[in-house]
Amino acid sequence: MPRDGAITLTDLQAPFLHLVCEPCGRRGRYAVARLIAERGDAKLTDLLPALANCSKGTNSAASIYDRCKAGFEATIPRYRPLSRDE
Repeated sequence: MPRDGAITLTDLQAPFLHLVCEPCGRRGRYAVARLIAERGDAKLTDLLPALANCSKGTNSAASIYDRCKAGFEATIPRYRPLSRDE
């Protein structure tokens, strides 16, 4: 799977990935090792909608102001020099 510059699960330093949505109060904590075992080295941008599981997803909300605002909290990737093929 091409990275396209996205942060993937193996880029993360922390053992847990924290999901937060302030408007609805949704909070979740996911073990990075378990996510890698279940979903492979997924991009965080592809993983967010699946983990948020929000009824206000981008396709179902009528207004852009009423959409899911879930995001990852304090996601810090490991430093990794860019390779020539990225």
